[in-house]
Amino acid sequence: MNNPTTLAKKKADLAPAHIEAWRNFSQTVFKEGALDEKTKQLIAVAVAHVTQCPYCIKSHTPQALRKGASKEEIMEAIWVAAAGRASGAYTHAAIAVDAMDGLNQDGLVPQSTPEMAKKKADLVPETANAWRNFSNTVFKTGALDEKTKQLIALGVAHVTQCANCIKGHTKMAKLKGASNEQLMEAIWVASEMRAGAAYAHASIAMEAMETHG
Repeated sequence: MNNPTTLAKKKADLAPAHIEAWRNFSQTVFKEGALDEKTKQLIAVAVAHVTQCPYCIKSHTPQALRKGASKEEIMEAIWVAAAGRASGAYTHAAIAVDAMDGLNQDGLVPQSTPEMAKKKADLVPETANAWRNFSNTVFKTGALDEKTKQLIALGVAHVTQCANCIKGHTKMAKLKGASNEQLMEAIWVASEMRAGAAYAHASIAMEAMETHG
């Protein structure tokens, strides 16, 4: 089996123009701008737990530490990712609830109304209450402030592709003091991480290519 350095070079050599363009994109995304580098790395760690890219987790966790993040801050960012995945799933339960009732939603974006929220919660109230408590706990100020957590959640929501989560966390991040520029930079970190996860997993394809000639 190739060592990681050899494998990385082989991947790059197969499409050198593409890797060069991606490296430039990645470096631009993670430069300090409206968001500092530490915040961007915390978003990256969280998003990596949603893309479930072990390469990305191993890469961005030490980078977050180098940029000044504490272990507690990193763990809180990971919990925001966990809450974001749960929220995306529960939000889309609105589609299932309508289907249970034999209804067809207009469009594919789940309903987000007080009536739908009650219908979902009433089906399994104990679990719904436990989820609310979990979400409220995750988003309280701790090692990370609420604004940073909302920016992380916004990045996560663009990877879970939950439209209502994107709307909700954009609104909450604004309420917590985030600028439009900060919101957009958080979104770009999420975008880079999806591309990075795809490219990182090309290592598996490379090994298969070599195994099968």
